Amino acid sequence: MPHLSVRMYPGRSKEVKQEFADKLQDFVVKELGCEASAVSVSFKEIDADKWKDVIGDETAGEDVYIESDF
Repeated sequence: MPHLSVRMYPGRSKEVKQEFADKLQDFVVKELGCEASAVSVSFKEIDADKWKDVIGDETAGEDVYIESDF
């Protein structure tokens, strides 16, 4: 059901990303009342110099509730 797509600067280990994904999954299960098996989480690393352009393109048409100030 829910898929969470996390975009971030490069540099975090697989272990850090896995721990964060687990916490996101737990939070979604608690807040939305769904099964853990229905929640997926992905990561995409974006270089700082490309951040503004890539994020602008990738989130076009999405409902963004909190926008960063870059």
